Amino acid sequence: MRILAAFGLTLLFGFQARMAAAYTEVPAMLHLDVNRQNDTLGFNLPAKLPAYLYNLIREEKLNLWDSPRKNSRISFESLQAIEKNSGTSMSRTHHLFLYELWSSTRRRTDFVVLGFSFVNHTKDGKVSYGYVDAQEAFTHLVNTPVEVNVNGPAQLTYWQAITSRRYHYNLIQFGKKELNEQPEKSFQIRDKAFNSRKEVQGIYRIPNTKDVQYSIEPDVNDPNEEGFIFMSKMQDFLNANREIFFNIGGSRYYDYKTYLSELVVTRVEVNETWTKSPRGFVQYEIQSVTLFVNNKKLDPVSIDLIESFNILYKFKTAEDLLKEKHFKYQLLRINNTYIAEPDADKYLKALEKYRWTQVSNYVRFY
Repeated sequence: MRILAAFGLTLLFGFQARMAAAYTEVPAMLHLDVNRQNDTLGFNLPAKLPAYLYNLIREEKLNLWDSPRKNSRISFESLQAIEKNSGTSMSRTHHLFLYELWSSTRRRTDFVVLGFSFVNHTKDGKVSYGYVDAQEAFTHLVNTPVEVNVNGPAQLTYWQAITSRRYHYNLIQFGKKELNEQPEKSFQIRDKAFNSRKEVQGIYRIPNTKDVQYSIEPDVNDPNEEGFIFMSKMQDFLNANREIFFNIGGSRYYDYKTYLSELVVTRVEVNETWTKSPRGFVQYEIQSVTLFVNNKKLDPVSIDLIESFNILYKFKTAEDLLKEKHFKYQLLRINNTYIAEPDADKYLKALEKYRWTQVSNYVRFY
């Protein structure tokens, strides 16, 4: 009987411990320091979000409130007065705060983003600019891309960045508990809520993609090289169908009635989305192709338009040639980062051989 009683107490205390670990809609405040965001994260939310919201407030597209309670609205003129008196700027905030509600059980965590506040520090103390309600800003955040570097994905909206939780933050308040002076407790609460064994509802999983722009570098000494073939066939087509040339931007440079000279394709730039599978295979989705004729840039055109030219080489279409990449090419841009020519080969090797969240590290150290 004593054994059964002890076993019953063990079950009871275990059940109570699990119940104690569960909670519903507990307010949580997160602190993001602009200087603590590693570039391998792909984006710097506290560096970009305040400036974006600041512009919306200035354009009267978004309210700035005094606090999360939203007792009074802060006008843009009042915000400017705060900036002037403190010698600071909200658009260059060093400290971004996220207000959230957390709910968690043994198997699952839910979080809801409520809003944002912005703080700078001066020699005279803390400067707080106000509070932005996430629901009021949602339409803007969900439709506007945030700037990402080479380590980030091809496309990312502000809302996706916010809900990805892929940034460095400290949990500084949980419920009524202030955790600024309790880092171990802060880490414990955060890690219990967002560990790999739990399903996290509402989190955005950032895809393994890149927005890549490159130029084809044809081998003019090899008439069978596919980069040379592609450019030659494009050139032949435009000379035989000059109305297409004028329709895709040629009319900006030449009069279609009087210009009769040969058209020479001098450069081709391709914009693609690259996606890496879990097994390391890369798929290419062509977004646009930009032709330069007589060294003059034409309009970007879709691969569908290029395909309508019916260009074939050894039973391969233009799309096949571009996707197979049996030609030399030079990277020009990855996401929002333009690539210097001396570094182009390093970046290409990083995409071929290394983790896509560590591209900049490969280029820096190898």
